[in-house]
Amino acid sequence: MQIFFAIAYFVIGFIQLFAIVDGVGYALNLGAFLSFIVAFFITYIPLLGSILGVYGAVNAWHWDALQAGVLFFWYVPIFLIVLLFGGISSLAHR
Repeated sequence: MQIFFAIAYFVIGFIQLFAIVDGVGYALNLGAFLSFIVAFFITYIPLLGSILGVYGAVNAWHWDALQAGVLFFWYVPIFLIVLLFGGISSLAHR
């Protein structure tokens, strides 16, 4: 199961990279190469990368905010569910 989440995080991160590139280009008008450099360092910072990915998808790609949010914040509910079940499991073993 961990390998599935690792692959999913990498694939979504790759899509997020290009959303951030286009979002940075849209907001700051830096040009493609400089936008790519900025996005490369920001993409895998968990919340910041997701927020900027949503910004790029909504403003540069003209996606619906809900669609972009679901794509780039998919890991938050998964993390909360795993955390919840880990806590319940920990209490059950006491």
